[in-house]
Amino acid sequence: MPGLLMFYVGGTAPGANIELHDVQFVAAEQPEEAFPLLREKWFGDKSKVHIDGYARIEWADGYDVMLCAAPFHGPEKLFFVNVGGYRSDELAELHQFGLFVAHSADEAKEKAKQVLLTGSFQQHKDDLAEVDDCLLLHSLQGYHIHLKANALGEPARPLWQGYLPIGE
Repeated sequence: MPGLLMFYVGGTAPGANIELHDVQFVAAEQPEEAFPLLREKWFGDKSKVHIDGYARIEWADGYDVMLCAAPFHGPEKLFFVNVGGYRSDELAELHQFGLFVAHSADEAKEKAKQVLLTGSFQQHKDDLAEVDDCLLLHSLQGYHIHLKANALGEPARPLWQGYLPIGE
């Protein structure tokens, strides 16, 4: 049975002077199974796309996370939230992201702002998505996120980090 994998994908794009990054979610048993989908989804130069890291998501924010073919009918949803902020000694905007279980997008945003980039100024939500609606997971593969309360779980840690080219 496939599990939920979260990938940190990087690469170049026409007109950009620095490397760009994205986060994608894929249902797969092995990370390598996801590489064709990740390459297809990359918006930039497909010959330069690479993986910077990935994690298997089995628990988040007090809930076990599972994939099932049937839709989940509980009130909770798993959200991906990317928070931005600034430091006085850095020109670039800082980013930090996480997974949060909430009943609504607003609740997920507030939970994220309590723990991500808390020492920055002008802390704000840059991106927020219900993971079940992410294209690579839902539209192409037909799996749905199921959540089960479990206060004793552990947040996902990277299974791999580095530079892994997956370009054409």
